[in-house]
Amino acid sequence: MEQAASHGDFGDKPLVVLTADSGSDAAWLAPKDDMATLSTNSVHRVIDGATHESLISDEEDAAATTQAILDVVPSVRSAGPLVR
Repeated sequence: MEQAASHGDFGDKPLVVLTADSGSDAAWLAPKDDMATLSTNSVHRVIDGATHESLISDEEDAAATTQAILDVVPSVRSAGPLVR
């Protein structure tokens, strides 16, 4: 998170912030909301019941990760807004 924030402003480059909800509280979610403000073309998605590991290893949770990538690609190609 610090590394991403060190880049400053992403302008309107598409950015999807995924947060694993398992064990997250308001103190954990707030910095992720802040990270999403690095771009004017961003979305923050909280994946209910997910862990960091399950965002890759669990079929359902990994589908959310895949969908985030699939949403960013056309936005990059078209210079258009992200699908929400």
